[in-house]
Amino acid sequence: MATQHPIAPEQEELLMPLTRHLRARGRAVSGPDFATALYTFRALGALVASFQVEYDVILTPTLAQPPALVGALRDDADPAREFDRIVAFTPFTALYNATGQPAVSVPLHWNAAGLPIGVMFGGRYGDESTLVSLSAQLERARPWAGRKPELW
Repeated sequence: MATQHPIAPEQEELLMPLTRHLRARGRAVSGPDFATALYTFRALGALVASFQVEYDVILTPTLAQPPALVGALRDDADPAREFDRIVAFTPFTALYNATGQPAVSVPLHWNAAGLPIGVMFGGRYGDESTLVSLSAQLERARPWAGRKPELW
């Protein structure tokens, strides 16, 4: 998807190394491979949607580890490594990003450093209202808007 926005060749060097890396990977994908990937995402979305016939939401962690400091995952010298770090850090969000199903992350726990630990709820296609309602109910029960980690 990084190739979808046209960039003048002389401006490509102004992009972040990770973006350039993803654009190079994207240009290497053939049309048939891209179509297969889109079909796979659609099939995956249908599979996940079928699980939600019985359930209003699916609960997962938001991240695979506590929040990282700004820039902690970045690696301009090795953007492939940076991408791998991002994927390992956010393995639960990719499904919803890829399938287009609605999801919401709410901070329902805090670690010893005061950093929020998110819980993600994935919803049915077109049912964002359930996620917004659930989030509002959880915030009323366990308010988070005024919480700030000490390092802020």
